[in-house]
Amino acid sequence: MVGKLTPDDIATASTLPAIMGMSRYKTPNDALRDAIEAMEGTREDTWTGNEATRWGDRLEGTIITEAANRLGLKDLCLEFPKAFFHDSLPLACSLDGSAVGEGVITTSVERGIYCMNADRIDLSGTGIIESKLTSAAPEDVPPPFRGPWQLQAQMMCTDHKWGIVATFYRGIELRLFVYQADEGMQKRITAAVHEFEDRKRNRDWYPVVSSDDADRAYARVDDGAPDIDLSSFPDGDRMLAELVEAKEAKAAAEARIDDAQAAIKEIMGSHEGARGLVGNNAYRVIWAERNYKAQPEKVVPAKPETVMRQKTLTLKEID
Repeated sequence: MVGKLTPDDIATASTLPAIMGMSRYKTPNDALRDAIEAMEGTREDTWTGNEATRWGDRLEGTIITEAANRLGLKDLCLEFPKAFFHDSLPLACSLDGSAVGEGVITTSVERGIYCMNADRIDLSGTGIIESKLTSAAPEDVPPPFRGPWQLQAQMMCTDHKWGIVATFYRGIELRLFVYQADEGMQKRITAAVHEFEDRKRNRDWYPVVSSDDADRAYARVDDGAPDIDLSSFPDGDRMLAELVEAKEAKAAAEARIDDAQAAIKEIMGSHEGARGLVGNNAYRVIWAERNYKAQPEKVVPAKPETVMRQKTLTLKEID
C-alpha cells in the first residue's frame, strides 16, 4: 500500500459516486467543497480512517490475489507508484491491482463470478482489480457507491477494457463482479466531470439535498449582501409559510408532549412502568433510571476559532 496518489482538486474515480449523487457518505456539494478548498490551499483533511478501512487496506492484497487466482489471471501487479490521468478530462485514479487475462468468461455463481454488463466478457489483455471489503450481506449487484462507477472511471484513465470489483463480504464470501468498458456509463462520467469542473470554476453549488448539505455548501455569510426577496422566487413564500407552520406545530407538539409526560409521571410516582390503552393498542410506559459512571475530570484541548452557518433558521416577524 502507498499513500494517496490522486490530487484533491479534480474529480477522481473514488470521488465520482459522491459527485454523481450516488454516495452514502458524501453529497455532490461535499465533493465540490473539498475540491475548491484544495484548489485554494485551504483544505484540511483530518480523516485518518477507521477499523473498517484499516482492515480493507490489510486484506487488499489477499482479496486481489484470490480474485486473480480464481479467474486464472497472470502478471498480477499490486504496486502503482503514480496516479493515472485521463488524456483529455480532468479525471484521475489510482489502482488497487491489475492482471493479464485471456479468453472469454461467463457468470458462474458457484465460483462467485458475475458478468455484470454483458453475458460474456473478454478478459484479453490487462484489466483492473478493485478491492472492496464490506460488512453488508452478499449481493448479486453491487451498489453504485461500491465500485462499478469507480471501475469505469479507472478504465477511462488507463484505457483498459475490462475490470473486476472484488468484494469480500463479512469476511466469509468473495464475489467477483466483472465489467467490460461501458460506453453509456463512461459518457455519463464525462458529463459529470465537465459539470464538476464548471461548478468548481464558478463556485456554483449543486442543488442541496438537505438542510445540513446547505450548511456545508454555503458555509460563510456575505456580510454586504442585501436580504433576499423570497416572493421573487416561485416557491419562496410557500416554503416560508411551510417553515412557519411547521415550527409552530413543532412548538405545540413539544408543549403537548411535556404536559402529557408531566401528568403521567405524577401518576406513576416511584413506579418504573405503567400500562394503558390507546384505542385498540396497548402500551407500556417506562420511566427508568439511568446510571452514569464516575468519570475523571477532562481538560478540553484548545480549538482554533472557526466560523460556520447555524443549522436552524431563525424566524422574526417584521413590520
